[in-house]
Amino acid sequence: MSNETKIGIFVLAGTVLFGTAIFLLGDYSFKSFYPVYVEFKDVAGLPDKSVVKLSGVEIGKISKIYMEGESVIVKVNIFEGVDIYRDAKFSVGSTSMIGSKYLQIDQGNRFSGIIKRNERIKGEDGLPLDRALAEAIADVRKMIGGFDGESMGSSLNDSLSNLREITANINQIVAVAKPHTENIMARIDSLTARLDDMMEKTDKIIAKIDSGEGPIGALMSDKSMKEDVSGAISNLKDATASAKDALGRIKSFRTYFKFGAKYEPLIHAAKSNAGVKIYPRNGKYYYLGGSNLINTKNIKRGTDYSKRNTIDAQFGWEFNDIDLYAGVLNGAGGAGIKYSPFHFSSALDKLVFLFEASDISRNRYIKNRHFDSPIYTAGIEFEVNNHLSTGIKVEDLAEVKRLNYNASIIFEDKDIAYLFGFASLASLSN
Repeated sequence: MSNETKIGIFVLAGTVLFGTAIFLLGDYSFKSFYPVYVEFKDVAGLPDKSVVKLSGVEIGKISKIYMEGESVIVKVNIFEGVDIYRDAKFSVGSTSMIGSKYLQIDQGNRFSGIIKRNERIKGEDGLPLDRALAEAIADVRKMIGGFDGESMGSSLNDSLSNLREITANINQIVAVAKPHTENIMARIDSLTARLDDMMEKTDKIIAKIDSGEGPIGALMSDKSMKEDVSGAISNLKDATASAKDALGRIKSFRTYFKFGAKYEPLIHAAKSNAGVKIYPRNGKYYYLGGSNLINTKNIKRGTDYSKRNTIDAQFGWEFNDIDLYAGVLNGAGGAGIKYSPFHFSSALDKLVFLFEASDISRNRYIKNRHFDSPIYTAGIEFEVNNHLSTGIKVEDLAEVKRLNYNASIIFEDKDIAYLFGFASLASLSN
């Protein structure tokens, strides 16, 4: 092979490689597209040439991003054959908190029709993460700076006044019930001791009957009589054991009163929570109380979309570092989870992460705004000690994102626990 031939082959191969590189780097494709234009107020740093995903699947790419007046126009090339419905939601998505951004499309209803070529659609403007963090920090500084302010002090005074009234009522109930409760518990201890003695003597009687000792043993030589007497004594033992179990349940009851307050910067107001938490046994509890308690006659500052003066009624289970609960949350059905991941660290084991979901089927207008997503709440709590905790939450993540700062106190009342425990005696009727 001559040198000219080798040089020719080398140049040809280089030209092919160079053309392939230009094709790949130039983002060329043999696929067919149709253009769609999406209008935003802010694209939150969405880069040009980013991918477009429909329900998580790549269906095209961004061709161009440009300004048009006060709006940002994103030209999108969609693969031919992919149908997008008119009520689909266009928003800026991200692969992670610090990952790359892309155009996210949540598919709509097929009965609304299909978006045509060159059609313009209104996109949904979300709050960028950096701006949300900046606003949260600004709210924290504003709240801290306003601790001495008249509005903050008035709201906290209202919350503390409500807590004092509730505590006074509870103390009055406990004061009336305590003497009777102590007398009842003394009798229960005496009755438990007698039941133990009766069961021990019953075991001895049955042993003598089975061995044929004494006149009763002789009488029991009659097989039918022996079976009747043995059955009666066995029933007596079962009833005694059931009574002892029920009395044991009374002592195992634990009752806690929980009071809390939260401050919402967007409406410049504080709300209260109060309830009772009952443990019939370890690892299982019931909670009943009120949430978002506020005087409806107070002057309204800002728009509050949350329900006021609602009921909480939940049952829950505790498994080591996990707390699962479900029932009525803020007046609507839902469930939640609390997780303490840092049990291995004495410095971080007081941190608790929580997530709640409620009002799953919400689809209504509240103060002229349409809400069609469930109420999602996420937050962090810090347990200062066994009685005091504080934290921060963001409520309604899918809609209006309400930030609030909260604190709560919890204490145990053994006298009330004994009163609740008497309800378990109903199990004897079974």
